[in-house]
Amino acid sequence: MPAIGSDRLVDLHNDLTHYDTMIAKELREFLRGQPVNPARLQVDAELEETLRSFKAETAAEVECRRDMLRYKRRVDDVATELLRMISETLPARRASPGDPPQSYKSH
Repeated sequence: MPAIGSDRLVDLHNDLTHYDTMIAKELREFLRGQPVNPARLQVDAELEETLRSFKAETAAEVECRRDMLRYKRRVDDVATELLRMISETLPARRASPGDPPQSYKSH
């Protein structure tokens, strides 16, 4: 991120980084065959709205906000695709009646 004096823009960047990291962790767990919490994969509409409503004061801030929105949409695409993959694999991963839930099985 370019050196920008706006604390609010830095906060938005930190929020975007947290969102990206959370989605990446869930994707890693899915790829490892571990249970994934679909609630954590919800698209962060509040972050999108906050980025859209940010009042940029300089050309650099406008460009930075635009880049963050573009990046957030890419993270949203990953979250949406992961949710789709989870929904497709759920029937194959369902346990038999009487089996403990997936999160309790030893690995």
